[in-house]
Amino acid sequence: MIFENGECVITYQSDKAFTEDEKESMLTRFNAIKSDEIYDIVMTQSTVNLLYYPTKIMERLSVVDPSEIVIEKLVEVVGVK
Repeated sequence: MIFENGECVITYQSDKAFTEDEKESMLTRFNAIKSDEIYDIVMTQSTVNLLYYPTKIMERLSVVDPSEIVIEKLVEVVGVK
């Protein structure tokens, strides 16, 4: 499940705990998409959170709702469809 978790966080919540290999793989994929706009990842046992600056994305891409863009990146990081 993917949802907005506040104004600057998009969260993926799994129904199972991530393995260390899965976390390492997600971190590698995150490092490939990391930018000034999407700047950090926070993982717990079963969640992945991408932290971002909405106003930077809004200004750079001239969009009103930047969450859709961050959700696409989160899908890439987590590897879900």
